Formats: sequence, structure tokens, C-alpha cells
Amino acid sequence: MTDNRYNVFNQIHKGLRALLYDTALCIQQTDFSKDDASETINKISLVVDLFDEHAHHEDTYILPLVAAHDTAMVDDFEKDHEIDHKLSDALREQVNEWTKAATKSERIAIGQSLFFSFNEFVAFNLYHMNKEENQLLYSLWKHNSDETLLQAQQAIIASINPEILMIESRWMMRSLNNDEIIKWLTGIKIGAPEEVYNIYLKMAEEELPANRYQSVISGLKPELVAA
Repeated sequence: MTDNRYNVFNQIHKGLRALLYDTALCIQQTDFSKDDASETINKISLVVDLFDEHAHHEDTYILPLVAAHDTAMVDDFEKDHEIDHKLSDALREQVNEWTKAATKSERIAIGQSLFFSFNEFVAFNLYHMNKEENQLLYSLWKHNSDETLLQAQQAIIASINPEILMIESRWMMRSLNNDEIIKWLTGIKIGAPEEVYNIYLKMAEEELPANRYQSVISGLKPELVAA
């Protein structure tokens, strides 16, 4: 059954969705006339950088897995990524304008533009990620084994700057359900060095509410609990 197949998008998409929601709320709560609005500005920059990198990873490691079987689908998703890049560039331009603004009124006006532009960015990317998991994923399953998908995911992880990987990992930890976290930690324990597993076990303790963390620990096999 395809329902039991490996969803190569699930973890990163959940993390990216949560980052979108959180940043959108920050924008709504920010007074862009104030200097401390720079925290929200930096967060917007982080979002567009992470989404651009995510699209690059999909172009490089995921779309080639279906290119020989469905060129039309690949072209469609590559066009989506081009749209996404344009939305990212518009946000970067507005971020740059805000940092150069000389008056509070200019900052407020640019902040309003950022609000609308980021909403467009959120709407498009939520649509695009759903499309990937409702269309592209089934083509990946049809033409590739779960082992191949895991190898592609591992290649993506190996290509990510460690600092960025930790940022993405924290957002994923905040966004996954308990069973998904248990499977994630188990996979790290089996496939990564002990020190890496310890980092992620501590991350779970830091990011999860106490009751959820205890549920995750209870769900791990006894030999996986000790860091």
C-alpha cells in the first residue's frame, strides 16, 4: 500500500510550514517603525533563504528521480520553483528597503508591503508543498524504492551547512508528532554517530513540552534512551 511508503517531504515540510506560520504571526505583531523590528526582518530573510535552498535541493536530488518518467511534471514543478524565487526576490528587495529607510513612516509603509508580500509567499508555498505531497510524491513512489528516496534525503542532509541543518531540525522537532519523532530519533541512533544522537535527544528535551518529551522517551526502545 502506498500509504505505508516513505514520505520524503514530510519532516522538512512540517518544519517549513511551522516556520511560515510563526513568521507570519511575528510580522502581524511587529511595529516596523521600531529598531527591534530588525528581529522580524532577519526572520523573513531566514525564511526566504531556507525556501530557496529547499527548492534547490528538490531540483537537484528529487526531481531527477522522476525526470525520465514524467518530464511534464518535472517542468511544472520547476516552473513553480521559478515563481517561488520571484516571490523570494521581492521579499529580499523589501527587506533591503526597510534597512535603508530613513524615517519611521517609510519603515511603516515598507512593513505593510512586507506583510502583503509575505502572505503571498505563504499562500504559494503552502499550495506548492501540498501539490508535492499530493502529486509528485506518488510519482516518486511509482518509480522508486523507499531505499532510493532515503538515499536522496541523506544526500540532501549531507549537503546542508551544519548550522542551517540545526535550525531546520529544531523547526521539525517542534512540528512533528510524537510517533514521527520517535522514528526520527531511532533512525539517527542507528545511522549516525553517538554524539549526533545525543544532540538530537537533547534537542527533543529542549523543544518539546515536558509531557510530550516523556511520551517520546517512553516510546523509544530502552537501549535508545541512554544518551
